Amino acid sequence: MKRLLLALLLPPLAVARPEPHAWKLPITAREHANWVFTVPRDVPPPPDRYEILRTGNRPCHIPVERTPWRINVGDQRYWPILDRAMLTWNVGVQPLGMTYLFLPADQDHPPDLTLKWFDPQLPRDKAAATWWSTGLDVARVLGISLDGAFRVPEGNMVQILSHELGHVLGLGESQQPGDLMYYKTPTQRLSPGDVRLSQRDFEALRWLYAQEYYTPIRGPRD
Repeated sequence: MKRLLLALLLPPLAVARPEPHAWKLPITAREHANWVFTVPRDVPPPPDRYEILRTGNRPCHIPVERTPWRINVGDQRYWPILDRAMLTWNVGVQPLGMTYLFLPADQDHPPDLTLKWFDPQLPRDKAAATWWSTGLDVARVLGISLDGAFRVPEGNMVQILSHELGHVLGLGESQQPGDLMYYKTPTQRLSPGDVRLSQRDFEALRWLYAQEYYTPIRGPRD
């Protein structure tokens, strides 16, 4: 097994290499509770300079029938940040016919993932990180670490956590400023309502979840 770390880095990174995009699928539909997620017939490839998480030559995403993922906030002081970060994705995917990708864990729904605030494993120069263990047939999210003491506005923390949840869905880094998955932390002050998917984020997610041949993303308890 290979251990990987996806982190929201503060210093600049190198330009990402282009990703191959060669998947073409017929129209299909999948049942989930009381809604149907329909895969479009012809889905354009992800936008330029937008990475997709992969193992081998296959993209990774959560099986649709395993959504919504249940998230344990880990520290109730940060509930407003998690609530808004989940809302960012739940609203952003509505045009795809999907209702919820993330919901809070509760007594009837154990967590698929628990947030780790003040995690000592988190490098000091990072605001957050998503931890992975990957194999040939699975990509497992081990956890999300966040620095609860990071001196940034609440809206910026919403953006940081929303970015990490995008990794959980299978999206990599974008090289385009303005995308939620842009690889650098925004320098401008954000309010929680400022955090939303860009059109490029939406197009990348639409392409990714149209892929029938993929490596499933699982949680620690799967």
